Amino acid sequence: MSHSSGTPNDRHPMPVRHRNNSWGRTRGPKNLTGVQGAEVDVVLVATLDAVTDGYSTENQRYLHVLVIDKNADDALSVALYGYNHAFGIWAPLNVQNESTPAVAAVTDSGAAEGSQTAANRELVTFEIAGTDRVAFVGVTADVRCYAACSTF
Repeated sequence: MSHSSGTPNDRHPMPVRHRNNSWGRTRGPKNLTGVQGAEVDVVLVATLDAVTDGYSTENQRYLHVLVIDKNADDALSVALYGYNHAFGIWAPLNVQNESTPAVAAVTDSGAAEGSQTAANRELVTFEIAGTDRVAFVGVTADVRCYAACSTF
């Protein structure tokens, strides 16, 4: 029996709009803050102790980090730390299959932040499969940091 009014019936309910609250599998990077274009907080390593510190990766595979030198005086870096719920502790992340620490570094451009070009910034992608949360450790007054995750 058809319903010309378009109302749902037991056999053919009207579709319900569903909105996912997690990232799922993402092709395009999603900002860790939840707001595209927003900076992540750079913290001191001594402040990392709680499961709520840092940012959730939602088990994405890749972490994309953009670092900008704010002080135009020295080369700067941001060290990446990871948290895994199975271990319950924070630790420095290493580059996949190496013992090299995962660090995003930017060289001194010699220019104030507003005068820098794209060549004065550093964009790095790290594989972080299985890492539940990430944090960015450095000198907060000297660096601007953006971060996003993706599956592909």
